[in-house]
Amino acid sequence: MPLRNFSTAKANDRTCSNDVFTFLQLRVLLLAAGMIWSCAGQFPPSGGPEDKDPPSIIATYPEHNSTRFQDSRIVFEFDEYVDRPSLENALFISPNVGMLEFDWSGREVEIRFSERLRENTTYVVNVGTDVVDVRNRNRMAESFTLAFSTGHHIDEGVIEGRVYPAKPADPSSGIMVFAYRLDPLNPDTLDPRRTKPDYSTQTGKEGKYTLSHLALGTYRLLAVRDEFKNLLYVPEADEFGMAAIDLPIGADSARIRGIDFRLAKEDTTAPRLIKVVNIGRRLLRLEFSEEINVRTIGAENFTVIDTVSGRKATIAAAEPVPPRNLEVLLVVDSLTTGSPHTVGARVSDTKGLSINPSASTLVYAVTSEPDTGVVTVASFSFPTMSRDISLSPEIAVMFSRPVRRHVDSLAVSLTDSLGNSFDILTEWQSGMMLIIRPEQTLAGRSWYALTVDASRFTDFFGVGGRDSLFVLKFSTIDTDRFSSLAGTVLDTSVRDAQGPVYVVAREAERRDQEPTSVRIEAPGPFIFRNIVEGRYLIEAFRDRNRNGKFDPGQPFPYVRAERFTVYPDTLKLRARWPVEGLKLQLP
Repeated sequence: MPLRNFSTAKANDRTCSNDVFTFLQLRVLLLAAGMIWSCAGQFPPSGGPEDKDPPSIIATYPEHNSTRFQDSRIVFEFDEYVDRPSLENALFISPNVGMLEFDWSGREVEIRFSERLRENTTYVVNVGTDVVDVRNRNRMAESFTLAFSTGHHIDEGVIEGRVYPAKPADPSSGIMVFAYRLDPLNPDTLDPRRTKPDYSTQTGKEGKYTLSHLALGTYRLLAVRDEFKNLLYVPEADEFGMAAIDLPIGADSARIRGIDFRLAKEDTTAPRLIKVVNIGRRLLRLEFSEEINVRTIGAENFTVIDTVSGRKATIAAAEPVPPRNLEVLLVVDSLTTGSPHTVGARVSDTKGLSINPSASTLVYAVTSEPDTGVVTVASFSFPTMSRDISLSPEIAVMFSRPVRRHVDSLAVSLTDSLGNSFDILTEWQSGMMLIIRPEQTLAGRSWYALTVDASRFTDFFGVGGRDSLFVLKFSTIDTDRFSSLAGTVLDTSVRDAQGPVYVVAREAERRDQEPTSVRIEAPGPFIFRNIVEGRYLIEAFRDRNRNGKFDPGQPFPYVRAERFTVYPDTLKLRARWPVEGLKLQLP
């Protein structure tokens, strides 16, 4: 008896008590026949064309949206053989029904509950997209939902939206979306690290999700790439995404659309000082476990103490080593050779976490080897002979050691292929990095040379650089490839309407490329001028805390995400063909 007929026959009697015996008889006969025919009953026949079709559920017991259901089991039938553990790990039932027992027979699985169902309660069974078939490991295309009620009414609340991965190249399917009902709780005490959700589902293709059959109430949503499959958020292991607001499901607002998430990974580990190396007697290289916030790198935040005499060294400068800022160079007065010294740091990482107190100091012995290093150019912000460089480039010059922040007129020059010179602006980011900008817009499709004379720079000890020139040659982009994009950002929210708006354009085919962005002080018109032709993904966010970047919020203690929107289509920008009238609606 096929499962779909089995379900239909129960339409008038949800307890199904009269037909269970017949069904079990058939199961026994089928199992016996299967044992005689083969001992590998889960495996499909071999041969034939490559299977690229995702598995799907073709019948259920009970039927979807059944009411007055009183049984202690449910049944699924698939259209093909599926990997059994993948189904067992991708099944989520809300509210909880205790431990589950799985009984497989070919393409059917019976799932028994260990706890009695509650009265007058809607149950939602979600089968996630992690289910794969046996033949070719094809994943389910979309999550599957079965809802039934033990009473006469079935809940109908719906929340739907999309989850965007932290990196565009990361998969967007298989991400969990958790819904926590806040009505019986103090929202400030909700800790997703320890509390499982009241409802859950899994994203399908393109990261789309639907939470259905929700009871009336207010919900907090959290998207999680659940690495441990435990329905709990694990910081640093799981990526997460927060909704911008808590969501009320009421009789007049039973369906809410457009609740989107942007994933991120929470950093809860404080930085550590892991290594100290002295370069001669007056220069120390400190290495940290992660990138350090350059705003906390100052001479006042470091100490160097002779552990024998107790003498505290004078620190003339503390400079981050670009571009990763994992290291700091300290310029100190003369240290005692052979004597152990204790180096201490009071810094924080880019997330604002202060250095671990138990890993903020290290002891090292000063060696007597002389410092023979001199100032050189370690690198530029892009390789020499690079093409398609911006007409208004910002070029970073990174030095091999800290230098005094002075640039004379002969130290740096910018010329074109004909030898014409161009005025430049200079800005010191640190004693290790100098930023160069041309005062005027450069010509398109032209070659330029930035020349740095290292001998014109001196370190903190008054030693001049090596008598050599470092030349960066580059070609600017062809202006015939430029297009433009104009539109409007709309925002009708009055509860969360603080901060400027950033509109971001990201090349669809070059997802590792830094995106282009424009800032507008309030919702309204925007324009990208001189944007290179190509296919672009466009999004916008409201920068509530005015830090110039999208903030994903925090699961606990709770911090809501900044509001953002993503234009649904990929835009194709053609050279010299402006695109206008784009509308971006913030949620």
